Amino acid sequence: MTIKPPPNIQIAVTQNSQKHWYIPHDQAIPRPGNESDITQILVGIYTLDLVKINEIDQTVYIDFYLGLQWYDSRLDVSLSNPNASPYQCKIDQVWHPNLHIINQRHLDKELDEIVHINPQGIVTYRQRFYGQLSTSLDLKRFPFDEQTIKVELISFSYSPEEIHFIEADELNGISNEISLINWSIKEITTYSHGHYLQPEQQEYARFDYQIKVQRHSHFYAWRVLFPVALIVLMSDLVFWLEPTQIIPQITLATATMVSLITYQFILRQELPKMNYLTAEDKVIVGSMLLVFLALVESVTSINLVAGGYRDLALYLDDVLKWFVPVLFMGLAAVAFWV
Repeated sequence: MTIKPPPNIQIAVTQNSQKHWYIPHDQAIPRPGNESDITQILVGIYTLDLVKINEIDQTVYIDFYLGLQWYDSRLDVSLSNPNASPYQCKIDQVWHPNLHIINQRHLDKELDEIVHINPQGIVTYRQRFYGQLSTSLDLKRFPFDEQTIKVELISFSYSPEEIHFIEADELNGISNEISLINWSIKEITTYSHGHYLQPEQQEYARFDYQIKVQRHSHFYAWRVLFPVALIVLMSDLVFWLEPTQIIPQITLATATMVSLITYQFILRQELPKMNYLTAEDKVIVGSMLLVFLALVESVTSINLVAGGYRDLALYLDDVLKWFVPVLFMGLAAVAFWV
């Protein structure tokens, strides 16, 4: 008699005889089932806590629970021994998908490496991980950016034609009480696909658990935009002074330039060195140009007055005193929202 798995569990797979050099994984226990079958692995990841996103190191400190479940017909004794009880054993004593978290920096395990097996042949693996994961951050729209935190699971033993990961909806999720500050959780998605490894020219089965987070931008609006706006408006006061007031004009324009450069230097200590400008960088660089424009106009108006062109100097002041604030607001809008 052929033993059937429970209706909600699809039958498992076979062992491929191809050898892979990247990670030793040739298991003494072959996969159950027929060669044409595909193993269905239920995957559940529940995030217990997100502690910190480190933009400089490109890492996230995370605490999460991982659950795996699959069917092994060789362990199904529900018909031959109806009174059998569930039991547990070390994971290496049964077939398993040989999963690795490929984006881990330093993860610790809290539970023993065991599996629970019920009389119907359902194998369940549970583990709690906590530590650092690497994450690729795109900071071009900083501080109005969104980021995706991933837990990347891959089997370096089997291809997508051999095993397939299925999301366990009842297990995937995230705690409502996380420690992460300055960020809000937008959504959680999962993605089962193949991962092509160039050295082996082989595709392996992969499962991604993704948390999309959004930065609380209002904090940076007050901390970054407001001080920069004040510095630019302070430089705009140059155009309100009489062109004959040489020392106040030059002093004010120079002081605002030094203030902006110093402020930008302080901000850059908190972010990684990147080969592109963030939205914040664009606003600060544009503000420097506006402040430099105020300095150039001050020198120009002083020379115009000295040459007998006082009316032209006043006209330049009247135009730029309104043009600079409007240009700054346009610059900020383009940098952050376009």
